[in-house]
Amino acid sequence: MNKARLFNIPGRISIAVSLGLTFFLSPSAIAAMPPQSSFDHIEHSFHLPPKALPIQTIVQKLRHADTFLVGRRGPELTAFMDPNCIWCHRFYEKAMPLVRAGKLHLRVALVGFLKPTSAAKAAAILAAKNPAQALAIDESHFNVTTEEGGIRPDYQAPLSIRRAVSDNTQLLAQTGEEATPTLLYYTKTKQWHLQHGLGLHGLHNILATIA
Repeated sequence: MNKARLFNIPGRISIAVSLGLTFFLSPSAIAAMPPQSSFDHIEHSFHLPPKALPIQTIVQKLRHADTFLVGRRGPELTAFMDPNCIWCHRFYEKAMPLVRAGKLHLRVALVGFLKPTSAAKAAAILAAKNPAQALAIDESHFNVTTEEGGIRPDYQAPLSIRRAVSDNTQLLAQTGEEATPTLLYYTKTKQWHLQHGLGLHGLHNILATIA
């Protein structure tokens, strides 16, 4: 499970500098940045512990987030994933046979914070005509040695896509940890459950409890 720290404010972008100061940039200023710079706000961190929101608030925010579905049948499982996350890659490999069998319906919320290319790779997937297929390319060409996803970074992604990656990353932090994969699902006991990482029993435990 990968961890980092994030600080952000809706509608603005925060950039931390060595003096401990923070400067906030408007969306118009972001649009004028060089391509790589436009993603820097996701990669910088304050090393402050994120404040966890109630799980119901996370659920409500996810309903308005830029996500996409993988598969067509089965109970729904939401996964926060970074394109360069080795643990997300391992989760994906375990989940896809279940997705193909119609036993699991995967909703993906892409984030970008682990590596300098993470946000741009997340943007490349979200900007694709078929994000599920683009994610499959990222995972099928994943380099486990360097822990790098196989999709080509898109530094020219539309501002709306860059904002979506930023918002998803902020929402991940608001779950209490900026860790991937973070999983959210509704149980047979009619409760929402959120966990960071697969847990001791992995998908077997999730399948036994998910509604």
